[in-house]
Amino acid sequence: MIEDDELEEMMMAAPSARESKKKDHEMLNKAVSHPLRRNLVRSIGVFGKTKKEIQGEIDIDDASLKYQAEFLMSGNFLKVENDLYRLTDKGLDLLANI
Repeated sequence: MIEDDELEEMMMAAPSARESKKKDHEMLNKAVSHPLRRNLVRSIGVFGKTKKEIQGEIDIDDASLKYQAEFLMSGNFLKVENDLYRLTDKGLDLLANI
């Protein structure tokens, strides 16, 4: 029988390597399957872009850009540094595969 302390410890434990890998694959699939996210990643490219540059290239309003950027950041595909949208190493891998 599992004690309450053991159950709580199991619930609070970090996800297994398999669970983490599965989550990464799900995020990758969601990132690549959405046309606006693919366009955003392509627009940002290898060197990064500002919000204004991105919006000059693709038809995306402020709210959509914020939402899609936050999604990509939550998957560790994107980071914003000094108002410059830049792909992470994981984001560059995504770019190479779309």
